Amino acid sequence: MENIRLIFLFISIVSFSSCGNDDGSNVVEEQKVYNTVDQMGRPAINTVFNFFGSSATKNSFNEILPSEGKAESSDHFKGILEALQAYIFLDPTSYENILGTNNQTLAEILSVDVLTCDLSKSPSSYATLNGRGLGDDVIDVTLALAFADQSAAGEDNPVKDGVSTDNVDSNDKSHSNNFPYIASAHR
Repeated sequence: MENIRLIFLFISIVSFSSCGNDDGSNVVEEQKVYNTVDQMGRPAINTVFNFFGSSATKNSFNEILPSEGKAESSDHFKGILEALQAYIFLDPTSYENILGTNNQTLAEILSVDVLTCDLSKSPSSYATLNGRGLGDDVIDVTLALAFADQSAAGEDNPVKDGVSTDNVDSNDKSHSNNFPYIASAHR
């Protein structure tokens, strides 16, 4: 028993005496630097709206900080939105989405591909672009933002209803109530 106490005392002394440099200053761990390789804050946004004609351009968007992407890419996002809307006979110049924003404002929001979560705002859901629950249908919300025209011009467009949903209403398995909350695997 005495040997165990001596070993414990020795380990304690060595541990506490090695907490600083020889000059008495504290040890500072080297700062780590990470590289951004992809932006996927909001599923489907980067995949659909970040296509600027080449993989190199797409990769350069993915490698910048989200806060730096807005100015450079919002015009590209707006161009993709307008091209897709015109393809299904919506009028991009008068388009207004479910949040009440036009294409320019939506492109500025989406080009900063981060998932915001402000708990002081209600409701917290993907549909309000504030947070995300596991059961939120992110594809339907993305499609609704892009194609569910709320303006008077889009009111009578029969095509928009068919492209504003993927018609998948829920996950095929229930999510777990425990972290990491994913559904069980198919066997």
